[in-house]
Amino acid sequence: MKKTIIYLSVLVTLFFTSCEKVIDINLNESEPRLVVEGAVTLGTGPFFVQLSTSGDFFTGNGIEPVSNAGGYITNSLGQTDTLINVGNGLFRTSTLQAVPNSLYTLHLNYNNQAYTASDSLPRQVLIDSINYSVSEFGNSGPQGDDEYDTHYDFHCYFKDDPNRRNYYLLSVNVNGEQVEGRRGKYYLLSDEFANGKHIAYPFFGVGANPNDTVLISLSAVGKATYDYFRTLNDALSQGGMGSTPYNPISNVSNNALGYFGTFTYDSESIIIGK
Repeated sequence: MKKTIIYLSVLVTLFFTSCEKVIDINLNESEPRLVVEGAVTLGTGPFFVQLSTSGDFFTGNGIEPVSNAGGYITNSLGQTDTLINVGNGLFRTSTLQAVPNSLYTLHLNYNNQAYTASDSLPRQVLIDSINYSVSEFGNSGPQGDDEYDTHYDFHCYFKDDPNRRNYYLLSVNVNGEQVEGRRGKYYLLSDEFANGKHIAYPFFGVGANPNDTVLISLSAVGKATYDYFRTLNDALSQGGMGSTPYNPISNVSNNALGYFGTFTYDSESIIIGK
């Protein structure tokens, strides 16, 4: 059977529209709020949650780790795991197992306020292959002006799972250094127009030298994780869709910032010229 491969342009894959509400902030004097950064990934753990307070955008005043909080993570299979405080605002699980297609919920208590956040862990999507060719457009990629004489176009090939709506976070690293997207820090994709298809995701104009190692990573992420990084991309690259800056969409309740997400992961590497 002939495969139908969906080739996606950067302009299409990185341009997203949304009607979700975002949180307007005053960058000069924002009130301290709880900031959550945590994720459950495929495997046995431990899984980590970082807690801090927000602060003044320009001075950094008020940004402090939060240690006087408590919490636990549950999933739709009935598991509960109390978070262990390991210091400097970092908390970890001890027994929780990550099972695809399960819903994970973070429960926190901080300053007598309750916070919750949920996301569903997707199944792992494997990379079929990656390849590269010399870019016809030279240095037109994400790194801008750089020291590389040659630039390459890479493609990451994988098959989308047709049984669910899927969201992806991709990255490309050259000798261990992440290459940011030209239209945003993160490469993101929804399968809205490619459900169940064979996909060839492009990274255009990546600078590299002979014998450099290029690592391409593919993470299947939950919807909440995708929404957070999608709007973080916009906030970092353009300051929002208008003149008023905003925070990325958060799935944490009670007006907190950050996200609690889920993702699975696969990667492939290739050596230039080999």
